[in-house]
Amino acid sequence: MAAEKQDGQEDFDKVYQLIMAAWGSQAVRTVATLSVAEHLDNGPLTAEDIAQREASDPDMTYRVLRAVAALGLLTYDADQGTFSATPLLGVLHKDSPTSLKYYAQAAVGPAFWLPAVLLPETVAAGSHHAEQALGSDVFEYLGKNPDEARKFSDAMTDLSAPVVRDALSVIDVGTAKSVLDVGGANGVFVSELVQRNPQLTGSVLDLPHVAAGVAGAAQRRGLGERITGIAGDFFDAVPSADIYLLKQVLHDWDDESGRSILANIRRAMNPGARVFIVEMLVTQSGASSGAALMDMAMLFATTGQERELAQFESLLASAGLRRTRTVPLRPPYYLIEAEAV
Repeated sequence: MAAEKQDGQEDFDKVYQLIMAAWGSQAVRTVATLSVAEHLDNGPLTAEDIAQREASDPDMTYRVLRAVAALGLLTYDADQGTFSATPLLGVLHKDSPTSLKYYAQAAVGPAFWLPAVLLPETVAAGSHHAEQALGSDVFEYLGKNPDEARKFSDAMTDLSAPVVRDALSVIDVGTAKSVLDVGGANGVFVSELVQRNPQLTGSVLDLPHVAAGVAGAAQRRGLGERITGIAGDFFDAVPSADIYLLKQVLHDWDDESGRSILANIRRAMNPGARVFIVEMLVTQSGASSGAALMDMAMLFATTGQERELAQFESLLASAGLRRTRTVPLRPPYYLIEAEAV
């Protein structure tokens, strides 16, 4: 058996790569922060060219570019000393329809990276250590750090765009006139829905430091008159609407908190209103790697988790709601539709 696959070398190499992926994610984050994809719009550049544009250290810029070239995001011409973009780097471009530029910066930025380092302690204690790592919970930390909060909001827009397009294709607004995006960050979900349905007006309910950016985002989409930001806390109260959108909100919170959010929605719902939830689902056959790793982020940074369908049904029922439809979107996302009991 080929000397037991060279004495386990193949397995060793795979596990080694899993461990070193941590450094790779930071290199990708750095390339996104340096806007390398945008700088290479007009062709190859040297590391010195990029360093000059970004006021970064030329030698260290070269070393980071060399690392991401090894990961497949760039190619290197040794004769010319220049780097060129690959299609993978295009995903880090701010104008890409499938951009992850800001998600690359936020997902492994301090708000999540620092608590992640304490994952073993979190598992041992049975509760996350975000406050020890950040001085507060993640959302309070973002509230105190506007630049990190902006990146996080933009990251949620990055992550939302592809799955939102899938969800919109299966949402029938019927005779609804108003839609509320609960915890909707920059409002990409509600904006796309309003844009497709001229009879709708929309709002985004989020914390003050997030809601303040909704108007500008709506203006950029040409929806300034039809989208408003509402500064508030969905644990206190939720405005009335005909349609409620919840995209990757419930996974941030434990069951008691999730029940509180849904109960506030139930109390505010107009007659005949519906709730559309977009979340990753852990299926009976097990979690996809995407859902499983997102669940780790919930574990070390929040009180939430990725859930099975039965867990969502239980949450809905406890808040006076019932599931009426479940539609698979791009894996591992699903759309869950619910109405008042």
